[in-house]
Amino acid sequence: MPTRSAPDFRRRAAALFDQQMWCLGRDIARPEGNVLLDLGMCRYRPPDLTRSGTLYAATVEPAGSLFLWGFGAMYAAPGLGGVFVRRYGFTPRLSARESAVGVFTPDQLGPLTGPASPHDYRRLWTLLPRLVGWFAGYEHWVAERFGTAYREHCLAARGKANAAPARDMARDWDRVAKKCRRFREPVGSALDPWQRFLHAHRATGPAPRVPISRPFTRVQS
Repeated sequence: MPTRSAPDFRRRAAALFDQQMWCLGRDIARPEGNVLLDLGMCRYRPPDLTRSGTLYAATVEPAGSLFLWGFGAMYAAPGLGGVFVRRYGFTPRLSARESAVGVFTPDQLGPLTGPASPHDYRRLWTLLPRLVGWFAGYEHWVAERFGTAYREHCLAARGKANAAPARDMARDWDRVAKKCRRFREPVGSALDPWQRFLHAHRATGPAPRVPISRPFTRVQS
């Protein structure tokens, strides 16, 4: 993912996120077995499958919890609440929730807000890189476990242009995570927080990834 303008970067990140969500769906439906369950995640089925989606959750380092639905993803940590990113976009929203167990539709997440104070921005700078870093670590793990050919097969069935080839997905998420850590936006700006995402900041060195290991600690209900 080469260096681009902030709006273009956001579009690219949104496209990569949509691609990632597709791949997670293929991993869940893998004929040989559900990859997320094999990784150690906990599956929560909603009471009404016709109107809501299944939740996958796990506790991941450092001291946080990951939540995945077909409509988006959330990372939460004690004392910080959570950051939620909805599918088909890359606009992070903050939540007071430290757990999303029992949530099966977007409206059940409660109020979701953009950062509006220095404390909010510190929460965003902490939580968002961890969420994005998990995707990087996950794709590294998938490549090591199943080989690049497996992810290429997943993308071949997608039926639309991909944001990145299979071999580059983990690397591109690493780069997004690195840029998330460099994000600075003046409090009170009228612009969407991501419109100046890359302004005057150039990250150096590799961005550390959220570790992917087995087994995860299952999130308790």
